[in-house]
Amino acid sequence: MLKEVYRVCPKCGMSNDAEANFCLKCGTKLTDADKKPLLKHSGRFTDVLAGLDISAEERQAAEQVEILTGGMPDGAVADSPIYAESVGNPGDSLKTVTEQLIEKLYSTAVSLNLGGIANLKINTEVVPGVSERTVYLLAYGDGFIRAQH
Repeated sequence: MLKEVYRVCPKCGMSNDAEANFCLKCGTKLTDADKKPLLKHSGRFTDVLAGLDISAEERQAAEQVEILTGGMPDGAVADSPIYAESVGNPGDSLKTVTEQLIEKLYSTAVSLNLGGIANLKINTEVVPGVSERTVYLLAYGDGFIRAQH
């Protein structure tokens, strides 16, 4: 598989050119320690979480949320199905719309005091716009809480 190397900002998660000295998004100084090989058009949900403008308390709560494509983890109890949607403006990249969706998933889980989301599914629909396409994403899964011991 072909990989590209980027300098990933430790503050906001932006993938910058491998030779960049400062983050193009937030201005943080970058070093060789920030170089990461990534597959093109890929990343981690936690990269989006790193770039959110949230309080330290909200970040700590969000970092505890597990988002899984498989079933319930050990020690988890099903709570209720949850969903989040994101609609791009004409011309928005799929990456932008996906980041909005991931932000909403974390936000929803934290606000409902969930331990995470299991069996996550994401549906993509492209809606023809006036001059460009609009992307609509719907994510849904089973919210769960941690069993109390």
